[in-house]
Amino acid sequence: MKIFKHPVHLMLIHFPTALLPMDLVLSFLLYYTGNSDFGPAAFYCMIGGVGTGVLALVTGFIDLAMIRNNRTALNAAFVHGGVNATVLLVYSVFAYKSWNLYPIIQAPTVLVLVVKLTLILFLIVGNFLGGRLILKHHIAIEP
Repeated sequence: MKIFKHPVHLMLIHFPTALLPMDLVLSFLLYYTGNSDFGPAAFYCMIGGVGTGVLALVTGFIDLAMIRNNRTALNAAFVHGGVNATVLLVYSVFAYKSWNLYPIIQAPTVLVLVVKLTLILFLIVGNFLGGRLILKHHIAIEP
């Protein structure tokens, strides 16, 4: 999917890739310092990351549907999409729970921080796989 010959999925993925790790950093700072100012910032990063992640997921599915006659790229795209969709799904649960408690923002537990760190590591792997789709298979770009 392109707008003015620019791939939309590639434009959108930068937002969740930046906002979700920033949520982790701000959540850790809230946990470590107890400074409640970090809570709303983490909340907004998470909501923004999940919201733009959903848009990136939709445009990624559109790009997936356009892959023709390249079984290797199609398999790689399914793994890339599956990893990132899983990250987005779990983060969506965190966002939903936080949304229901807002404006009360509680400091995260160690378990929540570990889960978020794990999700960010999976996000990095998923984005690496997405980069390979672009660089190796020329998906969504002109070769």
